[in-house]
Order: sequence, then structure tokens, then C-alpha cells
Amino acid sequence: MFNKNKEQLLKGTNRAEPFRLNKPRIPPLGEVDFIQDLYQLHSAAKNLEYTKEQDFDSEWASELSTLVNWLKEYNNNTLEGLSSFLELEEKGQNINSIKFADYKDEIKSFVEQEGSIYHIRGTMSKNRKLRLKWIMLASHVTFNSSLPQRDKEILILRNAWLCQSEYEWNHHYLVGKRVGLSKEEIEQIKIGSEGKGWSEFDKTLLHAVDELHANTIISEKTWKQLSEQYDTNQIMDLIFVVGSYNMLAMFMNSMGFQTEECVKKQLD
Repeated sequence: MFNKNKEQLLKGTNRAEPFRLNKPRIPPLGEVDFIQDLYQLHSAAKNLEYTKEQDFDSEWASELSTLVNWLKEYNNNTLEGLSSFLELEEKGQNINSIKFADYKDEIKSFVEQEGSIYHIRGTMSKNRKLRLKWIMLASHVTFNSSLPQRDKEILILRNAWLCQSEYEWNHHYLVGKRVGLSKEEIEQIKIGSEGKGWSEFDKTLLHAVDELHANTIISEKTWKQLSEQYDTNQIMDLIFVVGSYNMLAMFMNSMGFQTEECVKKQLD
């Protein structure tokens, strides 16, 4: 799918034919080390001082509190899921007291079933300083962006197609369907603004991605069209969504990420 029919993909971009890896250059952390790393980050974040009940005298303080509290909660779902998977409560244990190496086979099974973004998280964890800074940006782009979810997934999927990032495409194919994009619409994203069935604003979103890829700037015409529906914060968020996922596509392609089996099973 990602190595054929490049004429439309490369039209107007003046890019060479891309090559893609069929195995990772750098493998992610092993499953036990991965879970151990999640726990260590979770444990470290618990010591941060901002509380949800604290009153703030400025918007900056409030935003810093939001970031700190988000970091405290980061990884909770995975660790809680692991605790349930291992039936720790029934065994009279909790996630804080187990020796992860004692559950090697069970943890591997858990990650194989539940690790939908294991490869990116497990690889990024090899550079902890980078990952910590990256998740701060990712938290905004993923959870706090001012863009409508459907719009955001159109941007991400178009970016994934232009970058020929199969890993990014497969993951956001599923996200796109969850937020209301049909299979037919997702297929039309490959064609771009000339695809069938797009509203005028959908076409504008697709134009914006194409322009950022081709010229690293949104044209005056597209900016005006975006401004008819988006405020300044939303346009800024749009640029950072495209830029962030373009950067991720570079990382995914260069590292040779392969889509996790638990994700492949969900693809149509």
C-alpha cells in the first residue's frame, strides 16, 4: 500500500522516491524493562508538588499545574491495566510491591495484547530526557488541542500519507474511525483535496497540510479560509499538529517502526 502509486503523493513536492525499512534499526525496550520504566516514571512524578485543589493567581501557574498533574497521571491506565491483568488485588499485592521480573511471561503477554503504541513508547524510553520533553508536547497535541477531533485526524492522516509513515497511518486510521471518519473518507485522504465528498473546509485542511509539506508555510488564501472558521489558537494548534506528526513520521520511518500485532488485528 505504501510503496505504490506515488504520482499523486509526490505531485508538487519535488521529492525522491522514499525507501522504507521492514524491521527496526533500534528495537524498543524489552517488555519487562518497558513496564519497569513506566513504573519508574510514574513513581517519580508522584513526588511533584502541585495539587489539584491549589488556588492560582495567574494563568501561567494554572497551566503549570495542569502539566504537573497530567504527568502524575501519565501511564496510570497502563499500570492499572497491568495490575488487573496480573490479578494483583486477588493475590494481595499492588503494583508498588511486585518484582516485575517475576512476571516476565505475563508482562510479555500483556504488552502483546495491550501495547498499541509499544514501539514508540518503548523506543523513546531509551532516551529518557528526550521522551520526557516530548510527552509534554504530545500531551497538548493529543489531549488539549483546541481543534475538533475529526479535523485533527484529517490533518494527521494526510501527514502520515505524505510522509509514507505506515506506522502513523495505521494507528490514526483507527483513531480516525473512532472520531467519526468513515472508511471512504479515510481513503479519500490519500487523494487529498481533490478527493470526493469533502466540504470546502475539509479541502482547506488538506490544502494546509500539503502547503506545509511543500513550502513550510500556509498560503495567504488558505490562511484566510482557515480564519473564517478557526481562531488564532486553533490555527497555531493546526500548525503544531502537522509539525509534530511530521517530526514523528521522520522518527518512525528512520527507526523502522513496525505496526504492533494488536493494532494490525483491528485494521479492516
